[in-house]
Amino acid sequence: MGPDGEALALVEGRTLLVPYAAPGEEATVRLVGAAPGRLQGRIVALRTASPHVVRPRCPHFGRCGGCQWQHLDYPTQLEQKTLLVRDALARTGLGGLRVDPAVGWNPPWEFRTRLEAVVGTRDGHPVLGFFTWGGERIVDVRTCPVQAPGSVAALAAVRAAGEIGGGTLRGVMVRAAAATGEVMLALAVSEPLPLAGRAMAVHALLDRVPGLVSLMEVRVPRRGHLIHGRRASLLWGRDYIREEVAGIRYHIPALAEFPANAHAFPGTVEMLLAELDPAAGDTIVEPDAGIGAYTLHLALAAHRVVALTDARLLDAAWANARLNRIANCQFYTRDPVRALEKAARSGPVRLALLHPPGAGLPPDLPRALRRASVGRVVYLGRSLGAVCRDVAALGRVGYAITRVRPLDTSPQTSRLTVLVTASAG
Repeated sequence: MGPDGEALALVEGRTLLVPYAAPGEEATVRLVGAAPGRLQGRIVALRTASPHVVRPRCPHFGRCGGCQWQHLDYPTQLEQKTLLVRDALARTGLGGLRVDPAVGWNPPWEFRTRLEAVVGTRDGHPVLGFFTWGGERIVDVRTCPVQAPGSVAALAAVRAAGEIGGGTLRGVMVRAAAATGEVMLALAVSEPLPLAGRAMAVHALLDRVPGLVSLMEVRVPRRGHLIHGRRASLLWGRDYIREEVAGIRYHIPALAEFPANAHAFPGTVEMLLAELDPAAGDTIVEPDAGIGAYTLHLALAAHRVVALTDARLLDAAWANARLNRIANCQFYTRDPVRALEKAARSGPVRLALLHPPGAGLPPDLPRALRRASVGRVVYLGRSLGAVCRDVAALGRVGYAITRVRPLDTSPQTSRLTVLVTASAG
């Protein structure tokens, strides 16, 4: 399987990519696209089936682009994600690193606590759902077995409510809390709802979503992806939902980054703590801390955590620390290199937890970690390209990579997270 979800074959020296195929299958394939060194195809007839293929749970699978791997049994998905990481490292000259088998969490269903769906029209009728794989057509999604039940109920409620927003509704965003059952529903609109429209939305949705505690309006651009340029305001209820993970309580605002796999998050925290192995006197530095999802767990095991976050999330991060009566973490909005230098002047910083966004680490951060004498770095990467670049950068400044472990934070897809542990030589 390839990193974008397709099955791969080699045909006359070129890589053939076939969606919804599986390793070990033999098939007649129609070519539908070509590029230098690469072909794209679609299965016309299956000659030999793979023993690892199962019946997809979702009736939209094969049209909806949200999942690419529901046709593979779960052990095969984990095996293929291990191979994805090994192949990516090998292609960038890091093939000598040992890659542990991918870790997954059962069940690989109803794990996702964040949903973003788009609104459109088809044949003159409104549709609400997800884009097709690689296309612009919207699949009218009625169910989704990877989403938390509260998110699916919110999607159904918006559809049942009918016209909302007078044509300005571009989509919906939902957060569902696994521990508390609370649900936040955000209407993504290109223009602010008028007062009458706000009242209509609240009236139409209030009693349709079990566990609803928050109804938000999120301003988005007229064009482009829903995640770009957003601003949130409250329509009804409160502007956060309550969640609890491994004894830590959170208030999660509408636009905050927070781990979306409720099954994987507690286990990921446990592995991070095991790899960092903090002592009572240690200081940990954590760029990209968000609202403190990992920070607060680290603070329970260390002397101090220096956490860097976005200015828009600073108040929420401090509020979560106070909520848990944790006083040994500090949140800043500084540049990570300057913050690391300042933290080192106050005493040794032995550990670092890095979980950058898809673009990866700032180029000057690995060297700054070495200058600050950080002895162990634990890294969570969400993009294979960024993981390879960042692992290579850590190696160039003198860190030895002691562990590479894929984590299956997005079952039924080719997406994954990579846990890397590095120690100063």
